[in-house]
Amino acid sequence: MSSYCVSTILSPEQKEIATAIWYSLGMQGCEENSVNNGVEIKVYFKDQNSAQIASEDLKNRNPFSPVQIKQVENEDWNRKWRESMQPAELASGYWVSPLWLPPPMKENDVWIKIEPKMAFGTGHHETTRLAAQEILSRNEWLPGKSVLDIGTGSGILCFVADKCKAARCTGVEIDKDCQENLAENHRLNPPEGRIDFFIGTLSALKNSAKFDLVVMNMIIKESEPLLSSISQLLKNEGILVWSGILNNEKEEAITSASDFNFKLIEQKTENEWWCGSFIR
Repeated sequence: MSSYCVSTILSPEQKEIATAIWYSLGMQGCEENSVNNGVEIKVYFKDQNSAQIASEDLKNRNPFSPVQIKQVENEDWNRKWRESMQPAELASGYWVSPLWLPPPMKENDVWIKIEPKMAFGTGHHETTRLAAQEILSRNEWLPGKSVLDIGTGSGILCFVADKCKAARCTGVEIDKDCQENLAENHRLNPPEGRIDFFIGTLSALKNSAKFDLVVMNMIIKESEPLLSSISQLLKNEGILVWSGILNNEKEEAITSASDFNFKLIEQKTENEWWCGSFIR
């Protein structure tokens, strides 16, 4: 069985932005080496269509750097990636890592155990940290509340909300490949409240479902069209945490959210990424 390798040279800043696109396309693995004029990237996909989409994005992002696609023999990219894993600190005292990789915890620190499967949401990307920090900043408000995480990936943001004593956390993920990983992570992190995961679109939820907090950590082309549905799922005075937005997309996100009566109340940035919290 073969994989498809997309290779090019990017600046560190461009690489951080492109990584979010690769995750959304189902990246199997990534190799990088520092070179004089940036970072040499080799990113692997299981199908040619995903590789082609990634290639076109890279050509638009850096037209002066050649992009190549090659068919290569398949390898266990997930195993290689695991070998390079390090514990991730979402916020002060909140750690994410696999069971076989304990973090350097202090007394009263929290350890969320996530078995990495290349799912977007291991705590190593800025957008996940930003979303988690917005949830944690409401730890006094969250007890007894209901939370919806759209594009839950590995379920990490549901586990963060559960640590804040949310009564009910629901994660929705469209990628069927995440189902087994979500079940495994659920076993590794017995919830204090209730956590449910669904594979499918938002239509998997009952029409009567209403949530106090909705979290959406997705690139804007995937998340923006969901605002209408979110406006129906969020309770009055509920909060939307919207991460996965580039700094230069911030104004578009704020304008689009305002069209559905969402008012920006807080915002955070890390490197190229922006996260906003809105009240309805």
